[in-house]
Amino acid sequence: MILVARPLISLPSQRSTVRLWVGLFGIENPQVPTFFLGATPASQVPANPASGEKLYPIDDGATNAAKKPLNHQGVFTFARLGAGINHCLRIVANGVEYSLAFVSQPDAVPANGAPLNVLLTSCYYQPNGDDKALESAVAHLPSGYKPHLSLMVGDQVYLDVPVIPSWRFSLEGVQKLIGQKYYKNWCSDSLGTGGLQSVLRTAPTACIPDDHEFWNNYPLDQFQLPPLAFVDKQDWSDTAMDLYAGFQLGGPAKTPQEIPGFQRIEVDPLIILLLDTRTRRDDTFNRLMPDDAAMALQKWADDLILAKQNNAPKVGVLSAGQPLFTKPPGDFSKKYVDADLANYQQFELIEVQLERLASQGIPVVFLTGDVHWSRVCAARHGSQPTPMLYEVICSPSTMIPRGSLAKITLDTLRGKDWPGYPEAPEEKDLTNKFGSRNSFVVSCTTQDNYFQCNGNQIAVLQFTRSGFGLDMKVTFFGVSNDSRLKQPKSTANYLLRFY
Repeated sequence: MILVARPLISLPSQRSTVRLWVGLFGIENPQVPTFFLGATPASQVPANPASGEKLYPIDDGATNAAKKPLNHQGVFTFARLGAGINHCLRIVANGVEYSLAFVSQPDAVPANGAPLNVLLTSCYYQPNGDDKALESAVAHLPSGYKPHLSLMVGDQVYLDVPVIPSWRFSLEGVQKLIGQKYYKNWCSDSLGTGGLQSVLRTAPTACIPDDHEFWNNYPLDQFQLPPLAFVDKQDWSDTAMDLYAGFQLGGPAKTPQEIPGFQRIEVDPLIILLLDTRTRRDDTFNRLMPDDAAMALQKWADDLILAKQNNAPKVGVLSAGQPLFTKPPGDFSKKYVDADLANYQQFELIEVQLERLASQGIPVVFLTGDVHWSRVCAARHGSQPTPMLYEVICSPSTMIPRGSLAKITLDTLRGKDWPGYPEAPEEKDLTNKFGSRNSFVVSCTTQDNYFQCNGNQIAVLQFTRSGFGLDMKVTFFGVSNDSRLKQPKSTANYLLRFY
């Protein structure tokens, strides 16, 4: 049996708790774990989770001869020892022990000048991760960059890559195929392979999905993708939905309508809103997110405005699985290659709230991945002296198969650090206006500290108090075992100010 655990972020209503996702693999009818909690291993005492919390079977096709499920997960909630302090847990189930240590979610950005560190990752392709460069990059972050929170903003798995063999799978076959990909990622340390297990256990983590949690450009049909030719599309979609809910969110089984469309995190003076713009996206370029996410977006903006009116202003952080500042693909590409957020009618809901906040002098940071290059880009609004909107992209953490051999060879001859990896588009290829009324001017200037890099990267955003606002610095760490490529690259400070 394999036993694993990782800390989850706590929602505002659970501020005084720590939450654990616990997985047990390879056993029928496992015992509900017992838990021991303390600030140090020596001070651990028995800890009881919230009433009614238990393990649930994972529908990944892993069963015994009697067709009983062998893999299980659950979310367990405990009273925390305090905010932003060390928590050491020992978990015991069926004679197997697992130890876990992390710093609990802070309530606020430190007042002593130290930063709040937020780890940002996306796009992890496990077959290219067996060098364990990602695990090494996270484990060897300098002490001043150790994350307080981790945000994984899409493509934590690539279910549609590599392509599957050319025969038709049953539902059980689909479950096993997809389930194995999650199993390898979530239990990688225990299996001795590359994966996400050590990253997931580093700090309280929140995950949102993007298309490769299903298939490229989900939910649109992709004739070039063999998975849709060799499996039942609904079986694939349903299984992917089940396993996203079970592994990335956790807890009781959920129908698609029960999967939460948002997650909200509050670390004063930040109000962070993560939007799921994938699981309920339609194929008619109308809906991006479910009703609960749209309402949460409205409330997030309302709360930011109310806080400023009450002389306790807060900075907004918004996240989704794709970038804002893009020229949306045309009719063919949006159907058969990749549609962007801006291809959807409901994108206007996001634009309107961002314009509304900027007009009230409230800065927002948008966090995303998806595109396989990284950058920090600002957008100015009206006459405010500093930008009101920043987009931070970190992608990928571990690249899918790279460009053509010819491109890799040419990049190598040119001396590029990451041959075969895409680079951020040039300024001429970017949209220079943003918003439902084009009220933002996107800035790629040195004055506004435009920054871009490529290659496998993780990013740490550091938020530091500065008067009534915050300063933000972003540091990108190369994910590589080449000492030259893994050197950090830091931006200047971005000023998050109120007007």
